[in-house]
Amino acid sequence: MKGHFFVLVFAGLLLASRLNALALPAAAAAQEGVDVTTTEDGGEDLRIETRHGPLHLWRPANYDSHTAGIVIYIHGYFTTIDQTWANDQLAAQFHASGRNAVFIAIAAPQSNAEDVSWKSLTDLLETVEERAPYALPRGPLVVMGHSAAYRTIVPWLSDSRIQYLILLDALYAGDAEFRFWLRPRPRAKPHRMVVVAFDTGPQANRFAHHFYSTSRRKSIPAKASSFTPRETQARLLYLRSQYDHYEIVNSGKVIPVLLQISPLKAVPAPKPKPATKVAPKPAGGGRG
Repeated sequence: MKGHFFVLVFAGLLLASRLNALALPAAAAAQEGVDVTTTEDGGEDLRIETRHGPLHLWRPANYDSHTAGIVIYIHGYFTTIDQTWANDQLAAQFHASGRNAVFIAIAAPQSNAEDVSWKSLTDLLETVEERAPYALPRGPLVVMGHSAAYRTIVPWLSDSRIQYLILLDALYAGDAEFRFWLRPRPRAKPHRMVVVAFDTGPQANRFAHHFYSTSRRKSIPAKASSFTPRETQARLLYLRSQYDHYEIVNSGKVIPVLLQISPLKAVPAPKPKPATKVAPKPAGGGRG
């Protein structure tokens, strides 16, 4: 009941400010049932139609499958995945992160009235494996969600593949489930979470008090290098945001920085092109 209460309050507060957003034109829709590949922002975007709605699959130009990981991005209410992809310029933000990963941006509920699109992480990854022209990498899996994305994330927490979460002003409910997910486990890799809070400040503050080892910052730095080693390795990193609820995802100043402190490796530098050999001129080039 508590979770539903927070959702209703959250939806009421934001509805007025987002009615205009509903009138915004969506990104040019691809033909239904047809996968479309485009070159976009230093990488390749593959839009795939699925039984759970469209998804975007983006990977950088210098992608290396041997060291790559996966990022799953989940949007919040009052938008579609195609609107989110275009309006928040997700491809550009993924590119700016410089991470060597396959980025999967999926459809999610637009309101309380809609059900979760992807209830199973396994179903999502198997669908992508079947439809993508390349295999998914086996590196770290990072799940990043904005606002009501917690509705999709909470049912996934039992999946052992998830070891790193980034909640972008998304801690409206699910406190108990997230606390259980963060608890230490013997003989298992520690789970780590980054919580960014603006509208969810009170909830996030209470949540952070449950963990004595929480690292806190009063704002989000402009560069990943400003984080201390203790902060980047903390089980829970709690960041108060100087950007509002929507600027967190559309300013381009949060998503790239937080991905850079995740377990994902950097995109390899481009390999230098071999020098072109010039054939030597024959000796005595004059006419006899």
